[in-house]
Amino acid sequence: MRKRYLTLVVLIGFALAILPTQAQTFTALHQFNNNQTDGAFSEGAILRDAAGNLYGTTTSPATVFKIDNKGKESVLTFLNNSATTGAFPTGTLIQDQAGNLYGVAEGGPGAGVIYKISPQGVESIVFAFSGGLNVDVPELPAGGVIMDRTGNIFGAAQFGSDQSCQLGCGSIFELSTTGHLQLLHKFTGGSDGANPIGPLVQDADGNLFGVTQSGGDFLCKEIFLFEGAGCGVVFKLDKNRNFSVLHTFKGRSDGAVPQGGLLLDAAGNLFGTAFKGGKTEHGTVYRIAKDGTYTILHRFIQREGRNPNGGLVADPAGNLYGTAQQGGIHNLGTAFQLAADGSVKVLHAFAGLEDGAVPFAGLFRDGAGHLYGTTVKNFLIQQVQGGNVFEITP
Repeated sequence: MRKRYLTLVVLIGFALAILPTQAQTFTALHQFNNNQTDGAFSEGAILRDAAGNLYGTTTSPATVFKIDNKGKESVLTFLNNSATTGAFPTGTLIQDQAGNLYGVAEGGPGAGVIYKISPQGVESIVFAFSGGLNVDVPELPAGGVIMDRTGNIFGAAQFGSDQSCQLGCGSIFELSTTGHLQLLHKFTGGSDGANPIGPLVQDADGNLFGVTQSGGDFLCKEIFLFEGAGCGVVFKLDKNRNFSVLHTFKGRSDGAVPQGGLLLDAAGNLFGTAFKGGKTEHGTVYRIAKDGTYTILHRFIQREGRNPNGGLVADPAGNLYGTAQQGGIHNLGTAFQLAADGSVKVLHAFAGLEDGAVPFAGLFRDGAGHLYGTTVKNFLIQQVQGGNVFEITP
């Protein structure tokens, strides 16, 4: 199961000055009621379709939900039967041209599933990972999947596939339109990394890019190491399925433990976040240029946010947007903008009220510049409520 670095310490009186904000409007679109008719704890990013409908997942109870363009929330399906439908969906959804949704669940008949939800809300299992005690097979798909133009699905399994790690080091897989699963790379836990987490990103040439949460440099000494050694890598799997490491995280100022998916721009540059490292272990934002040059764009401090845990999105001017799981004036996370000069503006510091608390996933940005996201907690009614879906309007 994906390692979740979540601290439920509420510092409502945290007396740090917040950075100046832009004129943003924050709206809580839906509060999860944490019962069997709705859902709670949304850990994946929001998906928005062309009609303005929003889609996402919750983990307890496990659901796939929809918020239509009028703001009405409904549950498309429940994923609470691990024997048949999968359970614990944490990744981001994707949608094909026919309107079908695809996602991954870490629980399932064996060791996770890839599932499909029709526009009518009918679920079917696209692929079930066998799991069990056999670490030679891929186990626990994580972060979400991507789909190419012909309908082939690509993703990452955190465990299994190689016995060099205690639970297996993970793999990158391709699922064909005929249902055949092929392993494109088995991680060894050495210099190639271990425990990859999706979603992957694919360029126009068919090359795949992603991150691992551990492995790489065994001299890296960090808190919360996933497998106990190494701080993770950024990798490339080219169209001929040749594997290469683009960057090995060294920890401390270099960053460590990349968690979210990568952002690929039109020029071929990659952008991502590292959960640890930077200033006092608060995390970093980094760029890997097309020529392979690695640059730290920002090292977070407490008032800006701590421990970014999701992917990034960009606007046409090159500003980056994301979330930090903790930090901010209330220590309950932030939504931030990173400008080209490396400065951060806090768009919202979560307070644990109607606005929610602790965003686990990144943001979705639409063509008008509206940002959508989720939180996994709030403290409005009881100590641990079920989080929400929010919108930040420029």
